[in-house]
Amino acid sequence: MANIINCMTYKVYRYINRGLFEVDKVTFKLQMCLKILIKAGQLNQGDVGVLLKSGAGIDDRNKKFNWMDQKVWLNIVALSKHKFNNEPAGFFKDIVDKIQRYEKEWRKFLDENAPENVPVPEYDDKMNAETIGHFLHLCLIRSLREDRAVLASQKFIRRVLGEDFMAPVTDQVLEVWEESTPTKPVLFLLAPGSDPTGVIDELARKKRIQSMKVSMGEEQEIIAKKYIDDAMRDGMWVILNNCHLSLEFMAEMEEILNPKGKEIHDTFRLWITCEPNKEFPLGLLQMAIKVTTEPPKGIAAGMARTYSTLITQDFLEKVEPYEKWRNIVFAVCFMHSIVYERRKFGPLGFCIPYEFNSADLEASLIFCENHMTNAFNHNLVISWRAIRYIVCDVQYGGRITDDLDREMFNTYGDLWLTEKIWTDSNYNFNSLSEFPYTIPDVSEIQKFQEYIRTFPEKDSPVIFGLNVTADLTFRLNESMNMINTLIDTMPKEAGGGSGRTKEDEVKEKLEQELIKQLPPDWLEQEYKEKLSAMVVPRGLDPNKNVPLNVFLRQEIE
Repeated sequence: MANIINCMTYKVYRYINRGLFEVDKVTFKLQMCLKILIKAGQLNQGDVGVLLKSGAGIDDRNKKFNWMDQKVWLNIVALSKHKFNNEPAGFFKDIVDKIQRYEKEWRKFLDENAPENVPVPEYDDKMNAETIGHFLHLCLIRSLREDRAVLASQKFIRRVLGEDFMAPVTDQVLEVWEESTPTKPVLFLLAPGSDPTGVIDELARKKRIQSMKVSMGEEQEIIAKKYIDDAMRDGMWVILNNCHLSLEFMAEMEEILNPKGKEIHDTFRLWITCEPNKEFPLGLLQMAIKVTTEPPKGIAAGMARTYSTLITQDFLEKVEPYEKWRNIVFAVCFMHSIVYERRKFGPLGFCIPYEFNSADLEASLIFCENHMTNAFNHNLVISWRAIRYIVCDVQYGGRITDDLDREMFNTYGDLWLTEKIWTDSNYNFNSLSEFPYTIPDVSEIQKFQEYIRTFPEKDSPVIFGLNVTADLTFRLNESMNMINTLIDTMPKEAGGGSGRTKEDEVKEKLEQELIKQLPPDWLEQEYKEKLSAMVVPRGLDPNKNVPLNVFLRQEIE
């Protein structure tokens, strides 16, 4: 039974995961973990509420540590008051005392670059002995270092669900086609700069099926309807691009795909590409197979995707000498992953966010292929200057409009597109990085994929040429986005304890916290006497109503 549950959990994860953008994938997996632990009775909704809201509902201004932010202090107070899974004594009830006794160790812990990977002072062994120790660790990291919440969540997910759920995965268009049917279309949710039309056409050629394409827009609905009718009859494929421009036509698609009294050819398929749009018809969204076209996050995931889709064994053996060709392919693919991921640092990454995509990589590799083939056939010397100019200034540089961004991109080219990737057997893309990013001396595509899987899951900002502090803003925004999304999507009673309603929780909060902060009761007679005894300003008749007193009485009443 356990194997069946694990298998079904993974199937559900893969089905949902392929229709999510990268920014939401960790959030979805974290939701799965929390639901599983709640169903198993190890957590309750109150515990989840502490993770999500932490000290947001606490008002305690008696901070005991000058070096600690007020927000972190409130989070610690919330932890010390909460009893996880209704335990008799709170797990973190004495955390304030322990921080006072071991202040030096706790300050060092909070200043760590990766506190989620460092033992927690005075709590590490105790957490490991708990059944929900991984969740307690996540709550602590989220409270003390909110910028590391996503990374701590990934560690938590790995312990609850397993390594398979954190491994980078790429859904091939062939797998999606096998799952589709004539009445179940495939909906590609477009990311900036992405276009799945090429891979769909390539699959159609392999299947020897004709494909017809329509770029949706004004007055294109008639053409699209005709293509669909012809394809249903003759068994062809129809690709409707940019369907967010024809939402009214999309609303009719359910009826079009389920015609009454009309047979549909078994090989007919409908492929839809569309940008995310809140007005997209819900019925079509539910019946379609949803796939995102966004490259995965991280250098490791991006390189893994490239070496499982674009780069094949035949591609690695396209140009002689093969060993030099493989090295330059790896260098260009690595640089593509670097500049794509660098955008996450915002203005520190690029002054202007550019939409680099796989088309830039393909065009760069095609030029390198032609240049090396021509040099090999005519016994010429490889011109690295020409390669750098085409790749950095033309293919990718054609999108760049800021001079500083262009200078930075050319620096990558000067460092990585050089003779050294051929002559230096231990060439390292960045010697300052903890992980040695080198070019493996292998020839099989499987060996490249195995080497890429050894890349660290978390990219150090050093490999991008940035310092550690550049990661802080990105990580904090990433964590806040995840937490806010969870708060918006979790049940509204997520902040309440087990067996209590939301009304009970609000009543308890009023009685224990808010009512105590109210001023003494207001006595009307007391204030009327004070108003009568007020001194009249000089020059005014005390027997007449003084405007200021009248105004004050009205405000009080």
